[in-house]
Amino acid sequence: MRAIAFLTLIVLAFPAVAQLNAGVAAVSITPLEKGIPTQLGGYGAREAKPATGILDTLHGKALVFEFNGRKSAVVTVDACSVPVGVVEDAVKKAAVDGLTVDRVIVAASHTHTGLEGAALDRRNVANNPHIGLFSEPMLEFVTDRLAEALVKANAALQPVTAASAMIDLPKTIHNRRGDACVDSGLTALRLDKADGSPYAVLVNFTAHGTFVDDMDMLVSAEWAGSMQRTMEDLMEGVTCMYTNGAEGDQAPSGKPAGSRYEKAENYGRRVGIAAWKLVKDLHTVPVKSFALESREVQLPARTGHPDFVKVAGIEYQVTQDQLAELVQVMFPEKAPIYALRVDDYMMVTFPGEAICEIGVAVKDAMRKEAITNPCVASLAGDHIGYILTPEEYKQGGYEATASFYGETLGVVLRENAIALLQTVTAKKGN
Repeated sequence: MRAIAFLTLIVLAFPAVAQLNAGVAAVSITPLEKGIPTQLGGYGAREAKPATGILDTLHGKALVFEFNGRKSAVVTVDACSVPVGVVEDAVKKAAVDGLTVDRVIVAASHTHTGLEGAALDRRNVANNPHIGLFSEPMLEFVTDRLAEALVKANAALQPVTAASAMIDLPKTIHNRRGDACVDSGLTALRLDKADGSPYAVLVNFTAHGTFVDDMDMLVSAEWAGSMQRTMEDLMEGVTCMYTNGAEGDQAPSGKPAGSRYEKAENYGRRVGIAAWKLVKDLHTVPVKSFALESREVQLPARTGHPDFVKVAGIEYQVTQDQLAELVQVMFPEKAPIYALRVDDYMMVTFPGEAICEIGVAVKDAMRKEAITNPCVASLAGDHIGYILTPEEYKQGGYEATASFYGETLGVVLRENAIALLQTVTAKKGN
């Protein structure tokens, strides 16, 4: 009896570590496959004209987690941006027990030949083709497919182990505003099945999807799609997912090639090979610390930049008076930010296009909390425009005039992101 009591004390003193389970699934989110006119995001000059064909498939990929009895998920989409309504509708349609909007990160790759975010946004009442026209058929198709991915990923839940790493890819990025800040770091999270075989890889790298221009009208996931296909070709059985970093002022530096599509393909292959080399020999281990948390941020007062008409207004054919009305309808008063932690890996999100300086500041804050493999994901949860520092907002230019909350927006979101990550790192688990 004494032996049994002694063993009981040992068990109580050293409770079992919770097991991280994960499931992954990928689906096509290419509306043109079903004959639905598909608007491509990124360029007002396209005037909402539908894509003329499919170069490569657009994907939605879902990674569902279960830890300590709680579920959460990361969903990546080949789109220019993702409005909050897509997140809400997809989660509601999936109806996965225990999975709620505040625990689901949905992030866009920012491909400029992917889905137009404004076409998926019920708040878009502008009826302006230069912005993109809301399309109920597109929204229903995409959210049906994303819900399908969540259901499949949930059904595939199984024990996983994890490892993460970072690498710098010099001369792959430049700051398109001419500033010194450049973030060429690539962060990857690898998940393996119980038998040690690779299951999923989540890659974060920072670059606009702008090898294409407004004359390119084929559906394509652009360089980010090429990167994911490369990883999946080189690591058999794995599903590769991608989130974009603080890309607001970060543009890809590609090698000369033939067409713009070729440049995108070559760049994606280059990044994909680097990501594969980074993760292929990683030794995954049972996860001790896991969390996915979020908070809703009260944003500064909505306002149009005084130079909007001179810069962004030209592309989007919006007058200053029209802008004053539209920002009150199309841009929210609050927006979500998320933090995902898997041991020494962490990803913190922004609901728009944060610039490098803000992303680097949040990464540095993670490092101070002993996160050795930090990353940030822009274009996640919603799309509120560009997110700049006060200095960059005052400097003007395209990015500033496509920012709709005044000069303090970047400060507000940076401070909230740091507070959230500190809260998450203070917890031992989920």
